[in-house]
Amino acid sequence: MDFVFPLVRIVSESIGKTIDKLNFRKNSIAARHLVILVFAGMSISILLYIILTGKAFPHFTYISFGLVLLIGLISFLANVFDFASLKANDLSLREPMFGFKPILAGLVGYMLFPEEREIILLLAFALGAIAVYLGTHQRKLGAYQKKGMSYLLIAVLFYSLLPSIYKFTLEYVSPEYITLFRATSVLVLTLIFLPVKKEVHTPSKTTYGLSSGVVYALGTVASLYAIQKLGVVVTMLFLLLEPALKYLAGFFILNERVRRGEIAASAILAIIVLLVITR
Repeated sequence: MDFVFPLVRIVSESIGKTIDKLNFRKNSIAARHLVILVFAGMSISILLYIILTGKAFPHFTYISFGLVLLIGLISFLANVFDFASLKANDLSLREPMFGFKPILAGLVGYMLFPEEREIILLLAFALGAIAVYLGTHQRKLGAYQKKGMSYLLIAVLFYSLLPSIYKFTLEYVSPEYITLFRATSVLVLTLIFLPVKKEVHTPSKTTYGLSSGVVYALGTVASLYAIQKLGVVVTMLFLLLEPALKYLAGFFILNERVRRGEIAASAILAIIVLLVITR
């Protein structure tokens, strides 16, 4: 049953990113405006859940408080670059680069947590990296798309640090409260440093933004439970399946063009994951 948590995270992330891309297309929303709406939706939904379920407030130490602050700062930087990239590029164009996110995060976890080290997992990430590269390296990009992909590369590097920091923090703070503190931190930092200027607020923008925030909150809590129960490395192995779902959403919902190489890379990643988890 523990395997359900990373699967929920994969589905939630795919739905959330599809909603965000629809918001960009239909409403021409600014990236910083979207960040505010998404993390407001995350903060409100997870706070309501905590209140309704009566989750006890964590007892903070200097270490746990510092870890929570670090999560908020890294998440803020990662999401700013991520949403800037999403505005510039289609989901199907972004996903090859995102294919490296769980690989890098898994390697960081492999180095930091000796109890999670298995040669077969290291081999799976190595094969996954080769598959992602071979399936995507020939794609030609325009100047605007290259700029968006540069933003995404920075976001991926930040994102790859978070799972290991989450594991350290989970020793002190529950998944629900980590999600709340993370979302609230990003929201506050965005309002302070990246306030929205001259943005026309419409019900459609707000509905899309808050809705994706609720979906992301579910996915974040699920991924934290996955890390808690399965470890960083195994959880990141499951997340290699994520690009395939986003390709499907991009193709069927957003009418994006998906290259055969990218489909082949996603299929190989799925085979790698299935072979390892059923060994």
